[in-house]
Amino acid sequence: MRATRTACGRGTAAAPRDTAARMSQDNVRAVQRLYQAWARDEIPGPPGLLDPDIEYVNPSGAIEPGVRRGLEAFTAAVERLREGWESWDMEPESFTAVGDHVAVVVRDRARARVSGIEIDGRESALVTLRDGKVIRYAWFQGPEDALAAAD
Repeated sequence: MRATRTACGRGTAAAPRDTAARMSQDNVRAVQRLYQAWARDEIPGPPGLLDPDIEYVNPSGAIEPGVRRGLEAFTAAVERLREGWESWDMEPESFTAVGDHVAVVVRDRARARVSGIEIDGRESALVTLRDGKVIRYAWFQGPEDALAAAD
């Protein structure tokens, strides 16, 4: 599959000519909107962007591993995750379109609510879209893992 990388905050230099490239860029813009909404604490995200049957996937090493299905379960999982942190800043570093997927590398900076422990690390997510809606959000602990899973 063809991958298209877009740096956070930078536009494309030229309009894509073929339909697949246009759709890939539309997918990247949709995922950028999702992360922008989360930065404003708009959970679960922009109205209508997330499919009602969305799948949310945590890796096996996560505190709550496994798959959750549906918008309500997705929202609950994200809110539960944020509860443990006094502050949490997610800064997307790159968006790479691969077919119907967008691999996102994210820098996380957070402080735990109870212990005060601070983290500064990188992770990734693989976001799958269909007809302009996010149908799957899979979180990975390593910054390269999402792109590897897209292949």
